[in-house]
Amino acid sequence: MSDDLPLLPQLTVTSGPLRGASFRLRPGARTIGREEGVDIVVEDSRVSRRHAAVELTDGRATLSDVGSTNGTFLNERRIEGVAVELRDGDRIRLGGVELRFFDPSAALTDPVGSVRLVGPIPAQRAIGSSDERRSTIGVLAEPTQAMQTARRSGRLVLVVGGLVMLAGWVAWVLMVTR
Repeated sequence: MSDDLPLLPQLTVTSGPLRGASFRLRPGARTIGREEGVDIVVEDSRVSRRHAAVELTDGRATLSDVGSTNGTFLNERRIEGVAVELRDGDRIRLGGVELRFFDPSAALTDPVGSVRLVGPIPAQRAIGSSDERRSTIGVLAEPTQAMQTARRSGRLVLVVGGLVMLAGWVAWVLMVTR
C-alpha cells in the first residue's frame, strides 16, 4: 500500500453509545446499520439493520437512506429517495445516534472527539491496489472504563504518597522536638 494516500473523509460519532468513534471512509459505498455484516455497525435499537449508505466517489461523498424505519436525517432534515451530497461539518442522525462528517480536503472544521479503543468494528480495508477484503478493526472501545481505572490508580498513588510524606513529617517533628 502506498504511503502517499490522499486524506480521506471520516464520520465521527458525536452522540450515542459509540461517542468518539471515527470511521475513515474509503472510495466506494459503505452501509450503516445495526446488523452484523454492514460496513459501519451502530448499536441503537432505533437504527434499522440496514439504515443508510455513504458513498465516496471521485472525492465526493453522498448519503442516502436505504429504507430505514425511522429515517435518516442530514442537518435535522429527513432525506428520502435520493443521495444527498455531504459537506464538511454536516450532522447525520440515525435513530438516537448522531455522526458528523469531516472532510479534510475542505478543512472548515476539526474532527470531533478523540480516538479511544472500544472493540472490534466491521470495516473495509484496501489490500494492495484495488483488492478489498472485509476485516475487523478495533477502532473505539469503552473509553471511560480505562480512563476511570487510570484515574483511580493515580488517586491511590497520590493518597499513599501523601500519607508517606505526612508520616515522614511527623517523624521529623518528633525527632526535632525531643
